[in-house]
Amino acid sequence: MIPARHLPLALMLILGNLWGLSFSLSKTAVLGGIHPLAYVWMQTTGATLFLFVVCFRAGIKVPTSRRHLLLYAATGLVGTVLPSITIVTTALHVPAGIISTLVTTVPMMTFTLAVTLGLQRFEPLALAGLTLGLIGVLFLVVPDASLPSADMTGWVLFGMLTPVFYATNGILAARLRPAGTSSLAAALGMMATASVASLPVMLATGTFHPLFAEGPTAHDLAMTGQIVITCVAYIMYFEINERAGPVYLSQVSYMVNVAGLFWGFAIFGEVPSPWLWATVVLVFAGVYLVNRTTRAKPA
Repeated sequence: MIPARHLPLALMLILGNLWGLSFSLSKTAVLGGIHPLAYVWMQTTGATLFLFVVCFRAGIKVPTSRRHLLLYAATGLVGTVLPSITIVTTALHVPAGIISTLVTTVPMMTFTLAVTLGLQRFEPLALAGLTLGLIGVLFLVVPDASLPSADMTGWVLFGMLTPVFYATNGILAARLRPAGTSSLAAALGMMATASVASLPVMLATGTFHPLFAEGPTAHDLAMTGQIVITCVAYIMYFEINERAGPVYLSQVSYMVNVAGLFWGFAIFGEVPSPWLWATVVLVFAGVYLVNRTTRAKPA
């Protein structure tokens, strides 16, 4: 039995590894022909069905008050639909390890938003951390040898929208979640609204992709794995956010980055350039300094 004070850390370690693997799975899926819009719909619909069964069997009701619907809509759009589209679109053009490195900037962006909204006090040490993180990201796009191809620069900058969305979602989830809302109910509401929102767009663009229509291909299996990860991950996401707060939760990007680089190498043979390693070191140092200025809420 894990002590309550250690539960957020344990959940964060598992969540980081699952999300780190998801970058390689999403790359496999889209390279196999699954359109980003179909990817988002299948990911969220599969998770919705799974979470509905879990909530039904556990007797957990999903509240439908105006405040709850606002929470579901905001987190479904900002925390799932938009970042999923940016991730899988970027995955078509850059290595999976680079995407996971970009996501490592989530803590710094979360801290910046928290300070701007008056949720966190600004401290000089945080400025140093934010500066190091910015320099690290610049190392990805400025030097000529930092990326396998110069054509990837624009896609790296586009991929930076992903951590912006995730950081914003962490704040929204903390601010909009009514007291006493079950993590399972919040995750189900988030996935359901994302599924409903992405369905008409997918149908209008004709990008639907039936799974296993041609047998168990690699991209079908990758998509299935991503659905499973999404089912589990967002339960952990809301639980950590409730127990420890959005700034503490944002530290999951540490594990995401390490796991993402590992799986990128294991699945695609991606060997990071020295510039990417420099980015990892600087971003990690920046996140460490930012986190020195924060304290997790007691569980």
